[in-house]
Amino acid sequence: MDERELEQRLRTAVEHAAPDPLDRILAACGPQAGTVLPFEAPKKKRRWAPLAVAAALVVMCCGAFGISSWRGANAVDSVVMLDVNPSLSMEVSAQERVLSVTPFNQDAETILGDMDLTGTDLDVAVNALIGSMLQNGYLSDIQNAILVSVENQDAAKSAQLQQHLTDTINSVFQGGSLEGAVLSQTVTESADLNALAQQYGISVGKASLIQEVIAQDSTLTFASLAPLSVNEIALIAESRHLATQSVTQTGTASTKAYITAEEAKNAALAHAGIAESSVAQLEIEFDSEDGLMVYEVEFYASGTEYDYDINARTGEVVNFSREGGISGGTTGGSVTSGSSGSYIGEAAATAAALTHAGVSEADTAYLRCWVEHDDGRAECYEVEFLAGATEYQYEIDLYTGAVLKSERESHGVPASGSVPASGSSGVIGEAAAKSAALSHAGVSESDVSRIQVEPDRDDGRTLYEVEFHVGRTEYSYEIDASSGAILKAEQELDD
Repeated sequence: MDERELEQRLRTAVEHAAPDPLDRILAACGPQAGTVLPFEAPKKKRRWAPLAVAAALVVMCCGAFGISSWRGANAVDSVVMLDVNPSLSMEVSAQERVLSVTPFNQDAETILGDMDLTGTDLDVAVNALIGSMLQNGYLSDIQNAILVSVENQDAAKSAQLQQHLTDTINSVFQGGSLEGAVLSQTVTESADLNALAQQYGISVGKASLIQEVIAQDSTLTFASLAPLSVNEIALIAESRHLATQSVTQTGTASTKAYITAEEAKNAALAHAGIAESSVAQLEIEFDSEDGLMVYEVEFYASGTEYDYDINARTGEVVNFSREGGISGGTTGGSVTSGSSGSYIGEAAATAAALTHAGVSEADTAYLRCWVEHDDGRAECYEVEFLAGATEYQYEIDLYTGAVLKSERESHGVPASGSVPASGSSGVIGEAAAKSAALSHAGVSESDVSRIQVEPDRDDGRTLYEVEFHVGRTEYSYEIDASSGAILKAEQELDD
């Protein structure tokens, strides 16, 4: 009700509060004898009759109450955010009526479908949304975690609503015979959180959860966690023993979609050709590589540090690195028939390539071995090394150690011109080359993944090839081994 309408109602109430009774009185008296002489009543200051005043007050009170009720029913009191992988938010009135629903990604639009939840009770809306997530497969036995975030200026009310929604969702899960996990939190909107939420197409609540996680583990990045589901983020946090006072969790995030940590460990050890009895400082954690859930397996053996990323669904080796040189004494270092179905290990693959080339490891300037993948499937071992002026490239069978392909290229320079080892006189070293590439890209080492540094030669020049990923972007650099100058820099988005 606006001011003009309120004023009109007041005017009408006053006009009808004390009507003129003269006509009614005369009609009741019947015929009159004589002449009625009119006379003027003494002029008095006009006053509202008590009835008129009362009527006006009633109208004013009703109008004020109506305005207050309208505002209470339509003003935003709380913001409720739900995140699974669908990510959406609801503006809610003080009477817990839904005023609006905003989807933040395509998955959330799928969940909403043709539903119009405006004006519905919050509990009804939440039940409808959870039901749609179950029906569309976003919540299931293998992805069972949901994040509930509440924003309200009244901290006590925010906490009360957070608990109420947690209980409501758990009831829906129980009704659907789903052992779900509910993560809940109260959040305070800020410019930083808003910017991150808009950048990655997620809710402010999910942005707040990710910030809490990476604040406790600097090896994780916002870019790597944002594309993941709440279930996957919860598994990463749990495997790394991360905890926060601001996030409450009921239930356990599901691991039914993934192999076990024990299976991931065995895959890494089989690839390295190392027995578990020879391993020290073994660590296994969930991680993400370009949106793919992996187990990160790290261990030491014979003075060498091994770092593996194992596909958490298939058990395949996604990526691995090793520091400390190649040890010829590790288990599985000789070529075997592979009848057990396990990889022979990189040490055996390297030995097979060196034997075929007639080169000893001591004569190589650099030596690398890794598993080559095609469409996510392991194809073979790739072995590269430089001996004197000749560069060798080999493809070795994963199971038998047979040489599938071999190439060699002479650079036409004497042996003294081969790539020097890191730290040799006049060479900046791999660490400096990596630092130069990261500095040029404007990123820190904690932001990158799958970083590789290799010495190489090109047209008689000694250089380092540096490759790494930041999110879905791949960076490739060639760094002058003597000066540290950037010879070549490329970046492209992975498909």
